[in-house]
Amino acid sequence: MANVVEKVQDFIEDFITDTLSGMAQSCLVRAGNTITDVADLMGDSVTETPQEWNGGTVFTTLKTISETAIIPLAVSILAIIICYDLISAVMDSNNMKEFDLGIFLRFGIKGWVAIYFMNNSFTICEAFFEIGAWIAKTASEKLNGEAIEEMETLSSSGFKNVLSSLSIGDLGIACILSLIVYIISIAVMVIVMVVTAGRMIEILIYFSAAPIPFATMTNKEWNNVGYSFLKNILALALQAFFIVVVLSIYVTLFTSNVTGLEEVKGLKSLTEVLLQWICYSIICCFTLLKTGSISKSICGAH
Repeated sequence: MANVVEKVQDFIEDFITDTLSGMAQSCLVRAGNTITDVADLMGDSVTETPQEWNGGTVFTTLKTISETAIIPLAVSILAIIICYDLISAVMDSNNMKEFDLGIFLRFGIKGWVAIYFMNNSFTICEAFFEIGAWIAKTASEKLNGEAIEEMETLSSSGFKNVLSSLSIGDLGIACILSLIVYIISIAVMVIVMVVTAGRMIEILIYFSAAPIPFATMTNKEWNNVGYSFLKNILALALQAFFIVVVLSIYVTLFTSNVTGLEEVKGLKSLTEVLLQWICYSIICCFTLLKTGSISKSICGAH
């Protein structure tokens, strides 16, 4: 009878141990797969240009709206600015005693340049984001490298043996921490998608109103509007690069700890690794949300 009880106890303990170790490993494997998806997203969605995002449908629609609604307003603003400049220049020429016909030529050139900027505002903005996408894509290829290959360690038999060597209580703690790692890895994925989509929507808003700030570029008193617009466009273009840098650092830190999992001995060292992953994920989430302000700060935009 005693042997039967012992066998039942051993069976229950083995069942609980296998279940908990399987749950912990499954959570970490799924977290690793999520990080792999984040890396794939970094190479695809983050490095897309506004023309490529959403198949270009939204971009084309906004371009049509801008040409039909915003450009006429920009032309009106430009006409007012040029007339004001011309009247001021004529009146300020020593009370019109020293009148120079070259004033009209100068303002004719300024008007032509402003009209050229307005009509090609989308092309100029597209150039900024083409360069930004190229920088982000190049950085993604160089920084990410072979980091994802290390994820295979999470599903190896060596790591499973490490979990099986823990007691039932320790396995319960490992399961909870592994679940937290998995949940936060999903949060990272969601935040990446939110930041990427939010950046694209902000870019398209800037695109739609681009003719107005470009109409002010040739005026001394109003050109700060146009220059500020260009700084913001540059900041949005470079934000993709900063997103790639943050995600590359996160993926590298995550995978660097994966290789040491098979050398973990006991709950204490395993807890340290899992807590590091949790901290890295939380820091990544907050930093991703700050990439826009970081980019604007570097470009001097506001």
